[in-house]
Amino acid sequence: MDYATLERDEFDAVVTGELTHYALWLEGGLDSLLCDYFLGETPRRADFLRLLLQREGLSFQDKLGIVRAMLPLFGEHAESVDLPDLLKRVDEFRMLRNALAHGRDVSEPGAGFQISIEVISRSGKEKIITITPESHAEKMRKLEELLEAVQNARKHLREKCGRG
Repeated sequence: MDYATLERDEFDAVVTGELTHYALWLEGGLDSLLCDYFLGETPRRADFLRLLLQREGLSFQDKLGIVRAMLPLFGEHAESVDLPDLLKRVDEFRMLRNALAHGRDVSEPGAGFQISIEVISRSGKEKIITITPESHAEKMRKLEELLEAVQNARKHLREKCGRG
């Protein structure tokens, strides 16, 4: 997509929407990884997803923590797909998505075609994230690579460690 052809408010909406979609896809990958390991392809899988994994109270961050705790269960297979690094990259993306969802737009009026979001960490540290059409296009390219890597890791782990 040529982000530079959009109006500033359209760019803001597209950025937020695209990041939200990747968050859903990556979180779905974690859900599938959990289901593959604990259930496999059983009739109860849909119930497990609906009643446990897709509950509002079980956050993306919680699921990342669960999968991190499962690293020893995957054994050498986790290392063969570089799962610890993949989870770190997914978490970095999650923090960016959260910044856009919960941060404050501090973009300067007339500053051009960019979005600046201020985020305040739990420790009180302030950070400003600036997104331009170029930086967002690069982020989308990297997210596509990350999503593909997560899907490949899931496939490998399902074959080596999953049920059924």
